[in-house]
Order: sequence, then structure tokens, then C-alpha cells
Amino acid sequence: RSNRSYNKSYSQGYTQRLQPLTEEGLASRLGVNVETLREQRVNLPPPLFVSWCKGKDRSGIGWEFFEDTGLYYAVS
Repeated sequence: RSNRSYNKSYSQGYTQRLQPLTEEGLASRLGVNVETLREQRVNLPPPLFVSWCKGKDRSGIGWEFFEDTGLYYAVS
């Protein structure tokens, strides 16, 4: 039987428990609509956006947006 190992590489500093989320996925997780999420991301500097997400996230996790992937990554 083959041993399935997870061979995805994770950046240091990001929690390995959570997959990156799309804008829709994160909005749903934070209990806000996509427009609100986008507005906050555009208007807040990244550290404040992470803090804003922490305040909304049910597990108190901050999220950071990466332009190159278009996804949001959990910050530990």
C-alpha cells in the first residue's frame, strides 16, 4: 500500500492547517459580502487588513492577500 504524504510546500509563517481561500471563500468565512471584503483590502494597509480579518474570523485568524495568486492566505 502506498504511503500518501502531503508534498505541498508552505511558506514560513503561514499556518499549515488552512488552505488558501478565494475572495468568495474568505468573505463567507468572515461573514461579510465580497464587496465589503474587497473594500477593506483596497482601503487598508496590509497589516491593518490582517487585523480586520482577525476581528471577523471565528478562529481569530488573520488573512493576507497575494496579487500573484489572487488568493488569501492565513497568517499565524
